[in-house]
Amino acid sequence: MANAIGTKIKEIYPEKRVLYVSAHLFQVQYTDSVRNNTTNDFINFYQTIDVLIIDDIQEFAGVTKTQNTFFHIFNHLHQNGKQLILTSDRAPVLLQGVEERLLTRFKWGMVAELEKPTVELRKNILRNKIHRDGLEFPSEVIEYIAENVNESVRDLEGIVISIMAHSTIYNKDIDLELAQRIVKKVVKYETKAITIDDIIGTTCKHYEIEPAAIYTKSRKREVVQVRQVAMFLAKKHTDYSSSRIGQLIGNKDHATVLHACKIIKELCEVDKNFHSDLEAIENTLKKRN
Repeated sequence: MANAIGTKIKEIYPEKRVLYVSAHLFQVQYTDSVRNNTTNDFINFYQTIDVLIIDDIQEFAGVTKTQNTFFHIFNHLHQNGKQLILTSDRAPVLLQGVEERLLTRFKWGMVAELEKPTVELRKNILRNKIHRDGLEFPSEVIEYIAENVNESVRDLEGIVISIMAHSTIYNKDIDLELAQRIVKKVVKYETKAITIDDIIGTTCKHYEIEPAAIYTKSRKREVVQVRQVAMFLAKKHTDYSSSRIGQLIGNKDHATVLHACKIIKELCEVDKNFHSDLEAIENTLKKRN
């Protein structure tokens, strides 16, 4: 993304000196300049840049001398009306190990948070990457990667490279099985525990009832049934006791919870539509967690 910004700026303003560099490379260059006694040349070079883009600025954390040098470069560029674009994996206020005087300057400009790309955007990124590299991936492979690799564009590109490497080395076709194997090795899956709030929110949304209705003494059929479904799901998907579930869902006693579970089980056996509704709610809960 940062590199693309630099490319676009250069396209619009070809006369400008635009430099994209990672924080890691900046540190390496600075260390080399110290070793070779060319620090002044290093600083002078960076002070001639019109648009300086530094990626992963959080890597400056704890590197005092690098921070000090960058501080002076930053001041010079800013005072001369030049542009700086810095990227980080966290907001300036959350950066640890960075000098306060630098953090203050980071906050001078506009801070923009980039959200994770949507599934559709991830699909398009994958298609562009695959097309650009002259590759061919089946559509189901692209969809699987897009749906399961959602942290960053770098992860998406890394998965494509890994799949190509395995396909070439082991002479295997690029198919869904190969993609699943690679993704499972790379992506860290975390299964969050389903909470009572998750259950109440998802159940009420499915039946189009306000969650507040669950906690009232209403005996309306639709409210009672939603409350019973929530109790049943809480009993099935949480470790809470019946008494605790009753307290959290409508302030009822454990006998009410046990009765609700019995009613829901019976309904599932005789009412296919109701059973389908229950499955839909459970699937939504699993996707959210």
